[in-house]
Amino acid sequence: MTLCELLDFHYGADGDEVLRQRLDEGADPNLRLGQNAETPLHVATRRRRATAVDILLAHGADIDAQTAGGKTAYAHAVRRGFDEVAALLEKRGASTDLNEADRFAVAIVNGHLDDARTILKAHPGVARTANPEEDRLLADVAGRNDPRPVELLIEAGADLTARGLDSGTALHQAAWFGQPGNARLLIDARAPLDVFEDVHQSSPIHWAVHGSRFSGGAEERQDAYVELVEMLLAAGSSLHYPGDPDGDAYRERLLEDASPQVREVLQRAIS
Repeated sequence: MTLCELLDFHYGADGDEVLRQRLDEGADPNLRLGQNAETPLHVATRRRRATAVDILLAHGADIDAQTAGGKTAYAHAVRRGFDEVAALLEKRGASTDLNEADRFAVAIVNGHLDDARTILKAHPGVARTANPEEDRLLADVAGRNDPRPVELLIEAGADLTARGLDSGTALHQAAWFGQPGNARLLIDARAPLDVFEDVHQSSPIHWAVHGSRFSGGAEERQDAYVELVEMLLAAGSSLHYPGDPDGDAYRERLLEDASPQVREVLQRAIS
């Protein structure tokens, strides 16, 4: 397992200890992985693992390394509003240079929408640059409890299919984080309903179903998840997995992952 994989998907309670041990044993803190050519520092930053960032820097990580899309760890941090990680990187000497698309993202995630509109007026292409690391902005904000950035980005022509956390589209993110208002905006804008991302092999409706049991605060927000699943079903979301024409296996996954309230909605749709 590479350091990037450790930091992305396997960072348990002992993650810092395991990371430090791997580095002490000679693991390369600058080994790149994936289509974005991220280093472990990029991954630790976008996963908001501040202690891991500190450990990597102490073991020689290149603080200003750029991804295939030209992003430094500092840009990763500020684009997501991870202020404590950004402050740590800046304190350790990171370059704070940002391009217009980065500055647009910073304005969006911090709720400075007038500033975002000013940047957009001067640089109309910043909402959709064809750089996956920039076009993920809509996915990055779709799970947040504020529809205004989502509205602005949709109006600006943002890519509805761009991938964010765990390769999910904006609709995946709204579904997992229990944001039916944002999901409605995306569905009305014709966001694709049945994209199966390549990390969990799940569609937006499955992210909503899984979120109904496993996302933070799900027990107190069952109404939101019920609304999401009903909305996605009404919009035409499939309960079949590609390559499984009968759909039994995928439906079983959905029913197994669902909260009792959401399971009732699914059972009505299946019957």
